[in-house]
Amino acid sequence: MLFDKNGYYLIPSNNQESNYDFAIDIINGLPPVEKEVNTYSVEEALRLGNLFPKLYNLYKNYDPAPIRVQTNREKCLLDIQRLEFAIADLNLYLDMHPEDRGSYDLFKKYVRECKKKKEEYTAVYGPLCLDDLTEEWEWSKGVWPWEGRGL
Repeated sequence: MLFDKNGYYLIPSNNQESNYDFAIDIINGLPPVEKEVNTYSVEEALRLGNLFPKLYNLYKNYDPAPIRVQTNREKCLLDIQRLEFAIADLNLYLDMHPEDRGSYDLFKKYVRECKKKKEEYTAVYGPLCLDDLTEEWEWSKGVWPWEGRGL
């Protein structure tokens, strides 16, 4: 048997991505909690700064402005940023609620979507990060931010 740091028994997964899919509370004999996850969309979550409506508190009368993009490249980057934000917020939530299977499934879904978006971006616009290897050195190609032509 394998346990995580919180004393949960790790259940083997049928999924090839990892060796263990989720934890079960063996002390109390309870399976992971199955419940519907109530979250904002990734677009709304990034705009408001919170993925969870129950945890969002409006600051006075402040209403964040919608994020606007001008090019397809900016749209791709914004899509990645939205998913990365949702992944980070779900990660923090799952640290405190490791039994929430619905949130864990949503976390895995966003990770897969984000990976796909990053691959699409890299194929069209070149490397997004230093570890996105390509056939040639591409960092010096294209428009630099200070050249004033945007992305």
